[in-house]
Amino acid sequence: MNLRESGIRFLILGACVLCSGLAAAHEEGADFSGAIIEALRADHAHIEDEQRLNFGWVDGLRTDSGKRGAFASSIELAAAWDAEFRFGSEIFIPFSNTGNDSDSFGIGDIEFWPIKYAFINRPETILTGALSFVFPTGSESRGLGTGNTVMGGLLFFDQAYKNWFFGLNGEIEGTISGESEAEAELAAVVSYSFIRGTQQKAPTVPSQRFVPALSLEVISEFGLQGEEDGETHVSVVPGFHLWHPNSGWAARVGVEVPVTSNRESDFTVLFQIGTHFDWSKMGRL
Repeated sequence: MNLRESGIRFLILGACVLCSGLAAAHEEGADFSGAIIEALRADHAHIEDEQRLNFGWVDGLRTDSGKRGAFASSIELAAAWDAEFRFGSEIFIPFSNTGNDSDSFGIGDIEFWPIKYAFINRPETILTGALSFVFPTGSESRGLGTGNTVMGGLLFFDQAYKNWFFGLNGEIEGTISGESEAEAELAAVVSYSFIRGTQQKAPTVPSQRFVPALSLEVISEFGLQGEEDGETHVSVVPGFHLWHPNSGWAARVGVEVPVTSNRESDFTVLFQIGTHFDWSKMGRL
């Protein structure tokens, strides 16, 4: 099987996972505010079973041979361990041609969060910590991976107020095998969901056919050690979201634009589609 066939099968597998079932806006039993969105680049604090496909078209990717276009995609799968949605895990499987040349298609370094724990778990306020590992599954020789095993700690905060949502992410990570590197990441998102009839709290499942939302994210990365030591990357991501509450499906589109002179690309067009499916139902299908 060649790399192009592998990529097609990868995307078909993701689509099959996403189509395996439908759920409400937030997973059934998860009484979170409907104003808490799934952002395009930032992560949320609330823990649920979740399935997403992420796509990106990268314009002006910097490579050793000059600038070129490229694509980056990933499957994101999350599972909640308990009925209170306090414990969970996530995995991110990337597939792209952002390596040394445009013909290098393949899986990148897989990221796994074996445990997420919500210290605060209220409908409008969630504070969650997570442990992360990045494994060198991508080809280093083709530029699809770093060759390093990375360990990190993450903290997520979600706050909703009526139709508004604010989210904050913080992460610090460093290599535990391979070249010595460390970096920190900080991300923030603010959004407004056009949910009708909101009183004190936006309903978990609004009684309208579609819910549009507008968002703005700021993503920043800081090199602490290694090749990126002392370098800072900052980008902004305006986004538009369209959610179908009855089925639980949502689609999102946005553009990530670097605002620092030290940039890896000119801009990236982002598209995302996802839903929530209770993994415990798999045995009953």
